Amino acid sequence: MDDREEIKLANTAFYRAIESGMIERMEGLWEHEEYVCCVHPGWDRVVGWAKVRYSWEQIFAGEQRMRIFPTEVSIHYSGEVAWVSCIENITLFQDTNFDTVQAAATNLFIQRGGKWLMVHHHASPIPMILPDSESDTIQ
Repeated sequence: MDDREEIKLANTAFYRAIESGMIERMEGLWEHEEYVCCVHPGWDRVVGWAKVRYSWEQIFAGEQRMRIFPTEVSIHYSGEVAWVSCIENITLFQDTNFDTVQAAATNLFIQRGGKWLMVHHHASPIPMILPDSESDTIQ
């Protein structure tokens, strides 16, 4: 398997770990160092593995569950560093309600011991812009 395919699998595993809500799955995907960084949509920057892990624990402890899948995935790498940009398509479920949102994301990985580990995740919400009236439509 080539590096690009391994990076794609690591990125996919990240999104499956989010859906699982299991911190053990998330923990196995990250480098456990003080320089790792995570920016969840709408959150401040979280730095250091202990704080990043705690942020995921907080998300997983919530009552809502999510389905998340990346589209428009772009994978690049140079040596032991890889960066993946994508659009996150997120459906949040809570009780009988659900909401769908999108975020623009960048995921950075480093290769350690033959495995690609996440060192940085940054996701920013994409605002949904809907026309207010007929005057806002394209003619």
